[in-house]
Amino acid sequence: MLSAITSDGEEAVRQFSRDLDEWDPRSFIVGPEQIERATEELSEQARRDIDSAASNIERFAAAQLRSMSNLDVELSEGVTAGHRHIPVSAAGCYVPGGRYAHVASASMSICTAKAAGVPFAVAAAPPRDENGIHPATLYAMQRAGADAILCLGGVQA
Repeated sequence: MLSAITSDGEEAVRQFSRDLDEWDPRSFIVGPEQIERATEELSEQARRDIDSAASNIERFAAAQLRSMSNLDVELSEGVTAGHRHIPVSAAGCYVPGGRYAHVASASMSICTAKAAGVPFAVAAAPPRDENGIHPATLYAMQRAGADAILCLGGVQA
């Protein structure tokens, strides 16, 4: 699959999506109108629960980051050893899905990447049905701070 995607690019991705998920949208990128629709489908309580969980995860991840420090040790004159915590420039966060909403996976992967200082987090989840990503998962991905969301499952994501 990876070889086909490397050689044939998006056409291979689209073919795998058709074959494996019966999903062939015009674009795999989830737009703001889809996120708004998903948000409206959820109860106020579901949104509050997702918001609360994301807030807790963000607070803990920020505290965890503050507990880690860079280290420089001069072992001998001119010889220094150590480590630095530097966020990667982008994170790909895969959220399992399909039949069930996996909001915790969305929050745990995206919130922690953003708390670590990753400037761009792209999230992907498979379609649940003809409407795409489960509404609760999509809301959680957006709430967690995903900079881009793809409705795409499996290896092709």
